Amino acid sequence: MNVQKLRDLKRNTELLILIEILKSPSVRMKEISDKLGITVQAVSQYIAAMRKEGLLRDTGVGLRPTRKGMQITQEHFSGMKEYIDTILRRISVIDRCVAIASGDIKKDQSVGLVMEDGMLMAYPDRRSSSTGKAMESAHEGDDVLLGQLEGIVDLELGRLLIVETPSDVDGGSKKANVERARQKIEEFAPGLLVAGDLVGASLLSKSTEELFTIHAPVESAMSALSKGVDVVYCGTRDSTDRILEAVCGLKRDSGYEIQWKTMKA
Repeated sequence: MNVQKLRDLKRNTELLILIEILKSPSVRMKEISDKLGITVQAVSQYIAAMRKEGLLRDTGVGLRPTRKGMQITQEHFSGMKEYIDTILRRISVIDRCVAIASGDIKKDQSVGLVMEDGMLMAYPDRRSSSTGKAMESAHEGDDVLLGQLEGIVDLELGRLLIVETPSDVDGGSKKANVERARQKIEEFAPGLLVAGDLVGASLLSKSTEELFTIHAPVESAMSALSKGVDVVYCGTRDSTDRILEAVCGLKRDSGYEIQWKTMKA
């Protein structure tokens, strides 16, 4: 849902009036005015606009919401709920997180948070740009729940190597230079290999002798890069364009810039 809908006071007020009429068809404008904290004149103007839009109809014994009015109301507030739920989930995540204990940690002990090889590590009693307090005891290697988070984790983004394969109509991985791809991948020494499409999966399998599945490739690659993991992303031009679009979007939206280079296989 676009945040503008949350700020659309006119539409929100109209639909709140519609709900009051739905709950009590005989409700008076003064009652709606008192409940919503607006003037009777404003209620009258909103109702006139909703009748013109086809959200309310006059039945002769009072106003009733139309099918269109009910549908718009349901879609509007369902979208608003989804947006607000997303915000609440993010707030919850910010307030607490899970990390891997780098040593034995006691409940209520202060920890320093550091990102290492894509893993958020909790160091007991360590000074760090980001800190938290253990909500439970944990041994080294355990996942530990942390709260009272402060600061920002120092983060070094991963590097990205894009291996562009010939398109399927141009022969796909059958026309690719497998040995060259293998050499470049080994030199890059990535922490994660991602197949952007079937042609990319085929070339990676030939180059690394591993099998690859395709599941949310762009999201997987960006998640790893954001945690400091170096990534090789392999696919045809269409799929490599998508990862580049995501990389550019990250810089545009957050200012974070991922170092990347591309090669043709």
